[in-house]
Amino acid sequence: MSDQEPQTQEPLELADSTSEGPQVLERATAIARHRFRVWLRNVQFSAYATLVFVLLALGFLWPRIFIVVPSGSHAVMYRFFAGGTVTNRVWGEGVNVIPPWDSLTIYETRLQQETLKFDVLSEEGLDLGVEVSIRYRPNKEMLGFLHQDIGTDYFKRLIKPEVEAHVRRTFGNRPAYEIYASSRDVLQELGQIPVLGRLEESDDDLSSRPYVIIQELKLVDIELPAIVESAIADKYKQEQLMLEYRYKLEREEKEAERKRTEAAGIRDYNIIASKLNPDVLRWRSIEATLELAKAPSSKVVVLGGGQGAQLLMNVEPSMGAAPAAPAAPAPPGTAAPPKP
Repeated sequence: MSDQEPQTQEPLELADSTSEGPQVLERATAIARHRFRVWLRNVQFSAYATLVFVLLALGFLWPRIFIVVPSGSHAVMYRFFAGGTVTNRVWGEGVNVIPPWDSLTIYETRLQQETLKFDVLSEEGLDLGVEVSIRYRPNKEMLGFLHQDIGTDYFKRLIKPEVEAHVRRTFGNRPAYEIYASSRDVLQELGQIPVLGRLEESDDDLSSRPYVIIQELKLVDIELPAIVESAIADKYKQEQLMLEYRYKLEREEKEAERKRTEAAGIRDYNIIASKLNPDVLRWRSIEATLELAKAPSSKVVVLGGGQGAQLLMNVEPSMGAAPAAPAAPAPPGTAAPPKP
């Protein structure tokens, strides 16, 4: 109300001061200054209000205009006024400036890993607990179609059901014992998961382009029923017993062969010894004794010739050769030994 009082009193003051020129001019100047100050305050209020509104709008729209795509990720744009999801282009890492009415959905395109644990039935109907590990990544070329057809929770909608169905098909066609025995074949078949893609019509036929690239499907653990585990343990126990018996049999066969060889050697020795003449053996004994007497360290050599015949020799070099005792006459039919 104080700003409007000079306006209501202005005609009266001007009418009363028509005779006073300088005072009227001063009052008019004061009124003009007062009006300017009022206008300036109104303009300042409007400017401040506009600035606050712009800052609030900018703070609200900033995250919708300046979108930061982190490392190892790509984004898909949804255009509100231009046809929806963009399928022929993806936005890369860094800062991306977009209109506030559009939006970017960020997908991580690095290699990712998830673990699934569920139950499957074998060919006999036994319940098997299976745990598998999945390594996957989205296909960047199909990221727009993945966002349009499936969405950000593509693992639960696409990968998980398909992997579970593939594992159930793999284990359902085999008995429980075969799964454990032929684990290499099971792992090889388990890795051949079908392509999870989008069917597209070409000129001649239909082609499939994968939404997601599954690089590895690995079997982490398998829980067999107690009855199957006990049967497998008993089987391996019997196999170990069989190996033990086989080893014992081989050892006994080797021992029998050794004894046969030893017996054959004793038999041959006895045959050869029985064919030798005792006189020849006595002569060979005398030759061996003479050779022994030639050694420098020999002192006395005593030779038993059988039937009371003995030969006593002192072969010490310092004392000279002792006289030899008379030897028994050679048996008839043998040559006499040469004289030394």
